[in-house]
Amino acid sequence: MAIKSDACLEVMITIVDSSLEHKLSDYFKKLHPPIHFLTHGIGMAQSEVYEILGFGSPKKAISISVQPRPLSNHILNTLHNKIEFNKPGTGITFTIPIGSASSYITQICSKIKMDHTLEQEEIIMSAHPYNLIITIVNKGSFDQVMEAANSAGATGGTLLHGRGLATEEAVKFLGITIQPEKDIILILAPRESHHKIMESISHEVGINTPGKGICFSLPVNSALGLGTLIEE
Repeated sequence: MAIKSDACLEVMITIVDSSLEHKLSDYFKKLHPPIHFLTHGIGMAQSEVYEILGFGSPKKAISISVQPRPLSNHILNTLHNKIEFNKPGTGITFTIPIGSASSYITQICSKIKMDHTLEQEEIIMSAHPYNLIITIVNKGSFDQVMEAANSAGATGGTLLHGRGLATEEAVKFLGITIQPEKDIILILAPRESHHKIMESISHEVGINTPGKGICFSLPVNSALGLGTLIEE
């Protein structure tokens, strides 16, 4: 059962160069978020571009955790001090507010004993007006999505692989054949330009194109990384 979250829970997504995977994993083990997963993805640039710009590998380590906001702030401050997010190609970390969650998530998060100093800890940067754009398209459409997004002002994206499990009703309604393998693209964009980026993606790789794409956005509370993109 999903219930409204009154505990100010957040999802934190951290995307870093694959060379930092073990370091990132060690930090999160010490920070003890109640729910934490680690997976892998691909950055937007081709390998030769990464080599020219000194951006490291296009392979990315992706951390996803759920915790109360005070713990999110503490983790962000710790990562800021331990990982050089101001260095090009290092990565990015950001938080997204949770409106409601399953009873298991709220219960396990409520059992965290918050230190008084942790509750008073302020995040090192102000909350920034950014949105996370999530695009789901047929496998092989990643480059088209990024071309459309870049033409509208996006500066980067991360690719994950997934599998579509649409219902029979959805297939009939959309009038399409569901391709099981999907590309899932994460793009962090300034709030004032995210609509333009989404419109460009929908026009080039939308539901009526071979990519059969859909996209939506989520508000971001706080973020670190990507240099000037996150600076006020």
